[in-house]
Amino acid sequence: MEINDTVNLKPQRGAANRTKNRIRENGPEFVVLTDPQPVRFDRGGRLWIQFESIACNCNDGMGGKEPWVGWLPIDEIEITE
Repeated sequence: MEINDTVNLKPQRGAANRTKNRIRENGPEFVVLTDPQPVRFDRGGRLWIQFESIACNCNDGMGGKEPWVGWLPIDEIEITE
């Protein structure tokens, strides 16, 4: 998986509800925006990847829709075909 790749994701068994919800609500197709890296908001030191959804489901506040952009932990996601 490299930056700008389009991937299909699914949560791994035992993934947090947050991860499951983000994939269910915005996926399963996402564009990879970053390489795996530690993030400041996770004090556990896990690696995370920033994704942008292909689907435009998020409200942009002006009556339109925009893609979701956010971080998912790599130990909770799985790439599917």
